[in-house]
Amino acid sequence: MSVGLVFCHGWGLSHRFWQPLRAALSDLPQVVTEAGYFGDAAQPIDRSQAEHWVLIGHSRGWAHAWQGRITAPNAPPAPAWSGTVSLCGFTHFCARQAGEPGQAPRMVERMLKVLDTAPHAVLSDFLQRCGLGHLAPEADQALNVAALRADLASLLTLDITEAFSTLPCPTLALAARDDVIVSPALSEQCFANSPHTQLVWHDHGGHALGHVHADACAQYILTFVQAWR
Repeated sequence: MSVGLVFCHGWGLSHRFWQPLRAALSDLPQVVTEAGYFGDAAQPIDRSQAEHWVLIGHSRGWAHAWQGRITAPNAPPAPAWSGTVSLCGFTHFCARQAGEPGQAPRMVERMLKVLDTAPHAVLSDFLQRCGLGHLAPEADQALNVAALRADLASLLTLDITEAFSTLPCPTLALAARDDVIVSPALSEQCFANSPHTQLVWHDHGGHALGHVHADACAQYILTFVQAWR
């Protein structure tokens, strides 16, 4: 048997987020998807490279692929994944009601309000909070604001909790206790009680987990995919 990896980045990012982790997993076939925020194109998936495909998604990218809106040509539909790996991911982003885990909708709404007029500033501020400020686009870099707006707005209503509960494949969820975007409480709510999910905690890494601590994350992923190698 053989296993390949499909990488799906989160909001406001690109393939650059995955460079350290991909290097640590270089022995396995890899495909990188792109949301098109900066004009980058996704790689097609050559199904002949591997018998089993594992989704590796960061933040919204994990849920995005779960919704079946993965941009890589010839990608498996959600039920066809042999396994999935979530890095700082979630089954819902906004709190369902006051006092529950998740971001307050007003945070997303504030970002949407100024995105059209100051997209670079919105991205820079958000990525700084993630610990990924060095991946923010230059001030003169062209942006696909329509794609950024659509994907950001989707976080207000995104909720794949019910679909995830019937997932026919195992999931490895890697989370950081110092993540200010996806709180530990939200990670617990999304993954801790799922019978097909292993939730693994890192004390540090914030919302940049996978870009930072790539070697440690790679070891967990290699152990997880061992069943298909």
